Amino acid sequence: MIRNTELVILIQSLVAAEQGSFHKAGELLGIPASTVSRRVRALEMQIGVKLFDRHRHGIRPTTAGDGFLEQIRRILDELNIVLVNASTVGRGKTGWLKIGLYVSPGRGHLRAALREYKNSFPHVEIQYTDGERRYLMERLHAGAIDVVIVADHFRHRGHDVIRLWQERVLVAMPDSHGLASKKNLTWEDLRKEQIFLGRDPGPELKNHLVAKLKASGHVPSIHQHNVGSDFSLSLVGIEPDVTLLYEADAGARHPGVIYREVSDNDGPSLVPYYACWLSGNDNPALQGFLDLLRRYEGTHGRHRRPHID
Repeated sequence: MIRNTELVILIQSLVAAEQGSFHKAGELLGIPASTVSRRVRALEMQIGVKLFDRHRHGIRPTTAGDGFLEQIRRILDELNIVLVNASTVGRGKTGWLKIGLYVSPGRGHLRAALREYKNSFPHVEIQYTDGERRYLMERLHAGAIDVVIVADHFRHRGHDVIRLWQERVLVAMPDSHGLASKKNLTWEDLRKEQIFLGRDPGPELKNHLVAKLKASGHVPSIHQHNVGSDFSLSLVGIEPDVTLLYEADAGARHPGVIYREVSDNDGPSLVPYYACWLSGNDNPALQGFLDLLRRYEGTHGRHRRPHID
């Protein structure tokens, strides 16, 4: 029965009831009154219910017709909501966005980008996943994550990439450390230090450190552990080591721990950030996020120095 009932007939029946006349309904809909009357009659025969009492001044819904038309009105209202919601999802205004991070959004461009997106698309539900780079990339390729944001080096393997901003490499140390009096450190200052690194982005930070110092021989003693960056920071002052981190991770505050910038010969030591996603992902919410991130492509080489003490 449902398959043989056209939606237009239900709508025209509602209009006729609201207008109290097939003639007025026909004028409003731009069709002959006889067409409206014939279709309503066909609907009554199909469902076996008399919907209207007809009289010379117009029509009036029967008791059964009132109940039937009220349910149709409610269903059509709900259908309209479904269609509106589908439209907003299609434009990326609602829906879901799954973001993978292995660097904290505690500060810097990453935090600003996430906040801006949330303000622009408040009805998109964001689901965050953090973890090691390899885990995040596996989740990306499995379709469980829409976009991954990583720092430092990046290999293009079956996905699209935007190179984003650059951020500083920092050293976290106890405020009583011998290097604490220096506002800016060089890589040479770290040559004789013991360096404590956790898992991702620990390996990238280790490679960055070794690349800066290996040309002149001795490199620091590096201890790597299977802990996250926040746990690494909590051990500063307990272990004799200092630790490296990206600027975004410096939002967390730990008692007695200070941050110092590491400089190259020509200024702050910077690492690039990347966003990567599968080119076949047609999630509209992702497209809105990528459009926002593309505005950060021009931030290479421009660097604002926030306070880090």
